[in-house]
Amino acid sequence: MNTLGPVIAYYDALCPMCRREMAHYSKFGDDYIRLEDCNAPDLPDDVDRDQALAAMHVRLPSGEVVTGVAAFIAIWERLPGWKYLAMLTRPAIIRIPLDFIYRKLAPLRPRDNCRDGVCRVD
Repeated sequence: MNTLGPVIAYYDALCPMCRREMAHYSKFGDDYIRLEDCNAPDLPDDVDRDQALAAMHVRLPSGEVVTGVAAFIAIWERLPGWKYLAMLTRPAIIRIPLDFIYRKLAPLRPRDNCRDGVCRVD
């Protein structure tokens, strides 16, 4: 996979775990990763909000969008000190079961009901 250039991570900013993880990655700077909240009203046409909320989406420098564990691998490949994790999780024998587990657990993550001081009523 081409690891030159930053990726754009479409993540759920209403999820406290997701925010914490993305904040850690973003410390490396815009040369590596750019963050986009998939709850924002102006998502690109090729990023479906419901699918992005179900599993992480990452746009590669080529424009291709990868999802699930492949999205995390795309991030890890770029970050200093994380390349070994990408290398360990890239083989199909590891990546496919991890992706299956991730897609089952991701919808169970916690989500905030309030954002920017505004709470929605369910």
